[in-house]
Amino acid sequence: MISTYLAYLFSGLAVLFAISTILQRNPVYSAASLIGVMVMLACNYVLLNAEFIAAIQIIVYVGAIMVLFVFVIMLLNLERAKREKLLISRRAVGVLLGLALSLKLAMVGYASKILIESGRLKIPEGMGSTQVIGKYLFSNYLLPFEVASLVLLVGLIGAVVLGKREAS
Repeated sequence: MISTYLAYLFSGLAVLFAISTILQRNPVYSAASLIGVMVMLACNYVLLNAEFIAAIQIIVYVGAIMVLFVFVIMLLNLERAKREKLLISRRAVGVLLGLALSLKLAMVGYASKILIESGRLKIPEGMGSTQVIGKYLFSNYLLPFEVASLVLLVGLIGAVVLGKREAS
């Protein structure tokens, strides 16, 4: 019972942080609000007993990608961005698309709830736990995992070469 209330609390806070992300005029505050969204999502993952996914959410998204976003924001010319105004038509299109996405997510959530309650959709025991993910990652999906690591290594080497070429 308490986990249901916590899920509603974390979801509500995630929505408030998401709205704050959109409404902030300062891009750094917007990035901080986006970090809040990601932390609330990680809290919901913990409630769903998906500790590994929650840890990855914090480590990868909050720890790495958001730091990258903040550095990019700091490197951009913020004075030029302040002078440019967002057109009302673009904002209206964004609000309409956001409402459509929210409606679709609500419909999918309701349909999933009905499927789970009727017994037609069963979630395997332990799904999302670190042990189950590790078992599948290093047995069934070992080759794709290794290929992904090689692709990331090639990207890292390419970034170093391009960065060194520009520095010279």
